[in-house]
Amino acid sequence: MRLLVLFFAAIFCLAFDSSFGGVFTLRSMGSITPMAMPCLVVFVALFAPSMMAYVAALVLGLLVDLSPGHGDLSQGVHLIGPSTLGFFVSVILIVKIRNVVFRRKVFTIVILTAGCVVVSDAVEVFILIVRSLMPWTPSLSGSGGIAGLAKMLATAIYSGLLAVPLGWCLLSTIGMWRFATPTGRRATWR
Repeated sequence: MRLLVLFFAAIFCLAFDSSFGGVFTLRSMGSITPMAMPCLVVFVALFAPSMMAYVAALVLGLLVDLSPGHGDLSQGVHLIGPSTLGFFVSVILIVKIRNVVFRRKVFTIVILTAGCVVVSDAVEVFILIVRSLMPWTPSLSGSGGIAGLAKMLATAIYSGLLAVPLGWCLLSTIGMWRFATPTGRRATWR
């Protein structure tokens, strides 16, 4: 896999998520904004060797955690870990199932992107709950319950819709990525 191509794709997705994605925010539905980085994580997890996919998920998650607007705590401190661990868990699940899905289909990327958003948000909620149980941190507050779950699912669906054009662009540039092709009789690209 070419790391330079991953670098430019990560910069594009990070710029979209941090600033330009606000253009697509649906304010009438509770400020739902699509995310592009989970689509890139899914694409890399589908085609890269497993160890490279794990490292890429950790690096891309760290970039998301350190980007403006994500993981902000009081006094400008960033909470490193929610997106990093969420993307890592998502990639573990995708690597386990990638041999039984049609990798070169946009529909696969759309469904797995929505799943990646759900898994990442679930891991983030788990980390915030565990963090709020520590005696030196303030208790957890914010939108929870049914409203938080509905917003998470709406964000996952909206990110899946964004994955249609983004996944098509990524699949059309697959030759530039230079992923290792599988060998052997049973190794087929689906």
